Amino acid sequence: MAHADRETGLTNAVDKLLGSRRNALAEIETLTRRFDDLTRNVSTVEVLPVPMKLNQVVKWRETARQRREDWVFVEMEGGTQILAIDEPSGRGLREPFAAVMYPALHTRLASWWLFHAWRSVDLLTDTLHSINGWRLYSAAVSARSLVEHTGCLLYESKKIAAAWAAAKAVSGDARTRAQTVHRELAPVLNQAGFGSRMRSTPEKRKATNVLTYVDKLSKDTGDRRFLDWYDWLSDAAHPALGARLAFASDALVHEHGGVMQRYYARSPMHIEGKGTMHEFEHPIFQMPVDALIACGRIVGDLLERSLEIVDDFGLTTEAATYTQRSYWRNVVPAEKGATCPCGLGPAKRCEHQWGRPAPAISVASR
Repeated sequence: MAHADRETGLTNAVDKLLGSRRNALAEIETLTRRFDDLTRNVSTVEVLPVPMKLNQVVKWRETARQRREDWVFVEMEGGTQILAIDEPSGRGLREPFAAVMYPALHTRLASWWLFHAWRSVDLLTDTLHSINGWRLYSAAVSARSLVEHTGCLLYESKKIAAAWAAAKAVSGDARTRAQTVHRELAPVLNQAGFGSRMRSTPEKRKATNVLTYVDKLSKDTGDRRFLDWYDWLSDAAHPALGARLAFASDALVHEHGGVMQRYYARSPMHIEGKGTMHEFEHPIFQMPVDALIACGRIVGDLLERSLEIVDDFGLTTEAATYTQRSYWRNVVPAEKGATCPCGLGPAKRCEHQWGRPAPAISVASR
């Protein structure tokens, strides 16, 4: 006869099914708390200069003068478009191209990173709680989103890393360099920040399909389990076979093969008979657990590496020195004998300089 284990100790039953993976889940819980502590009370501002036409700028210059507001304006696309920014610092007034390009891009990089950190913390936390509480449908839904999110973070991090590496390597005068940085990074951030999957969205603004994220995650890690997990988790997240098997036992087949039966309960189950006890495997429980462990480790690595890119951009461009705005990660270069604001060691050893290598993104499944 099959027995449900909710009344006899749900926590013990879950721990028994987890086995040695309980230690791996503790590792994921620790890294989740670390990023939660880093970002829980954070707020920031994102600035996006919108291209204006010359006649708009003429009117706005006069308005800004009357209001005694400081603005800087730069010509783009051969003078057919103008970008402008308010609240420049004294240095920003002297170096308008840097003032318009660098702080705005840095605020967007910071908000991009926070989006991924906050979403990572929520999805990791929800999946952990659902697993520990034997909420299999919730675990499947959040783990499925976590696989998608991990793929998205990897995909976007690599795009941003490549764009910043190309821009950082370019030589030239200050104006050329600022324009190159904008040309490389703005399209990537626009796609990440404004892409949508809603049916009314124009084709050129469509967000990347989540299946692309999952495929690239599997390819980049060399781990096909992400594809298998995603298939099963999707099936369990929808009213399909996976969902209907979530609270079912293993299939028990009579020795002559003519009868099959399953037991159903909203708790872990085991079967007893003839002095023996057999624990059911509960595969719809195993999928979120394994996906959570793999994704959690990758997400932790990616958040650390991509934050290095945010800081490398800020310290190389000195973005915060061109604006009076306050925003998250508005770090400024330290003296050579001091610890670098990026937190990775002495300032003299860090490579936050034009022409030096930019942080790279790579990932492997563990």
